[in-house]
Amino acid sequence: MTKIPSGRFVWFEYVSKNADKAQAFYGELFNWKTQEVPMPGGGGNYTMIAVDNQTIGGYMTTPAGAPPEAHWLSHLGVESAVDTAAKVKAIGGKVLKEPTKMGDFGTWAVVADPTGAPFALWQAGKPDGDGNFKGKPGTWCWNELLTSDPDKAVSFLTAIGGFTHDAMAMPQGVYHVLHHDGAPRAGVTAPAMAGVPNAWLPYVQVASADQTAAKATKLGASIKVPPTDIPNVGRFAIFTDVNGAAIGILQPAAR
Repeated sequence: MTKIPSGRFVWFEYVSKNADKAQAFYGELFNWKTQEVPMPGGGGNYTMIAVDNQTIGGYMTTPAGAPPEAHWLSHLGVESAVDTAAKVKAIGGKVLKEPTKMGDFGTWAVVADPTGAPFALWQAGKPDGDGNFKGKPGTWCWNELLTSDPDKAVSFLTAIGGFTHDAMAMPQGVYHVLHHDGAPRAGVTAPAMAGVPNAWLPYVQVASADQTAAKATKLGASIKVPPTDIPNVGRFAIFTDVNGAAIGILQPAAR
């Protein structure tokens, strides 16, 4: 039997009140396409994000009870959404939406860690690839938790996700890298600026951080961190899009 991968972020969902505006922005910026998929139970269509006919995320209209601001919701692959949600509650997190079966696609829940950062749990209904980052422009290449208490968040994530972690000294402080199945999956760090909410920040791989940041600005984005080099990692930038949702881009260092 093929094992469904866990311990990695497998889906990224854009939650907003203006999906059409976001789709136009990201379609122009990253050449993302969309695919419509019928929702279970006749609940209308779900719009997926596609790159070269591979789906990497989707667009969701802000549901009742969700933060009103546009944001990206990261989905952590787990073996059991029910068991993981119970563990979230047991070790100081919160379950914001109880595990819900999404037809044959899988089971979904929304939780928050003890520092308040929300993310989703996703128990896939069937195997669909290895869950690894795809390593090409226009696809996700990293996920980063910006939190006021990195140590508390790392302790929580290792407990529910089965991660190990390394701590690296960086100019702005300690950066924690979460590993699973021998590969780096995500990072945890304190934000460089005061007032940044505790939240996950996903990164899209690009061929040129400078050109992509310039194009994003022309399309209406607001640059929060201009293109900056990270030794041995690459060149990154962070911006908020036309709806105000934060996202990162990364041009990997040449190998």
